[in-house]
Amino acid sequence: MVTHVKVEVLEKVVEAVSDRPRSVDEIAREVGIGWKTCARYLNSLKKIGVIVEIRSSRGSLYVSHSFRKPRLLIVPRVRVGNTFKLTDEKPPEEDVVEVLV
Repeated sequence: MVTHVKVEVLEKVVEAVSDRPRSVDEIAREVGIGWKTCARYLNSLKKIGVIVEIRSSRGSLYVSHSFRKPRLLIVPRVRVGNTFKLTDEKPPEEDVVEVLV
């Protein structure tokens, strides 16, 4: 299943929880989206650590993970081809790049 998200909506959701904890309904009303859509955005943001869910007997509240103004890291999409060519050439030593996995 592919889910399409709008960066503008994500930024508004993050901005809504940056000053104080809020419920899904409060965030949805402020951003102008449905509560189910808002809950999906919040779940995604929670999974990547941008926001934190605070559970209580009255329900869940969401707040920014950090005290400073949060910013989303937007990574550009890169299309990678499905073909490659093997060569015997070795890269120069000064251009070696360490890849962290």
